[in-house]
Amino acid sequence: MNNQNSPRVFIVCDQDATAPIWGYIIRDKGLVAIVETSVERAMQRSTEEIPDLIVIDLNAPHPQRIELCKKFRSISASPILLFLPYNNEQEILEAYQNGVDECVVKPISPAIFLAKILAWSKRSWSEPMKPHHTGRLRLDPSHRSAVSKNKKEIKLTNLEFRLLHLLMSRPGYVFPNEEIIETIWGAEGDVVLLKNVVYRLRKKLEEEMNLTELIKTWPGGYSFIDD
Repeated sequence: MNNQNSPRVFIVCDQDATAPIWGYIIRDKGLVAIVETSVERAMQRSTEEIPDLIVIDLNAPHPQRIELCKKFRSISASPILLFLPYNNEQEILEAYQNGVDECVVKPISPAIFLAKILAWSKRSWSEPMKPHHTGRLRLDPSHRSAVSKNKKEIKLTNLEFRLLHLLMSRPGYVFPNEEIIETIWGAEGDVVLLKNVVYRLRKKLEEEMNLTELIKTWPGGYSFIDD
């Protein structure tokens, strides 16, 4: 595989023994691995690199992990994969609410690590989607953004964009949760992940674009409504 055209994975890992292993595993499969062991340097480089996938594996205090996730999410729509040193439901929910696409509680084997990296990099590098237009909203795949009728534009994360693109493909149709999860996440998804992405997407549409009630909740599913 030509590295110039390979997916770029930005890894932030503060464990000196683990960071080179993650980098080696990724490079061995032909992907480009950008490895940073310092949170401070990662924050600085976040505006310089243009990764297709962001992996954060920190033993640093939880607020630092969240701050780094927020920093990446504010400048990038690429998927963010967050590894956590322990299982804490509140911290996991906070991570999803701040733009993380998947949380993984360690320990994790190198084989599972690689499987997740390859799965997410394929989703990130999927073929460009067709634009969608409705009365109040236009979806722009080239910039992974949503544009309102009055030209207000918001950037969407990878999952937010995929969800909105799916719902807008059939306005008024109630997509069952299972169909949405299978389309966007595959075997890695669940209803909790879906609810968090819906929450973030609604918040952006309502607070940043003043567009309310575009995504409607039904028993067991969601639909896009644009009267």
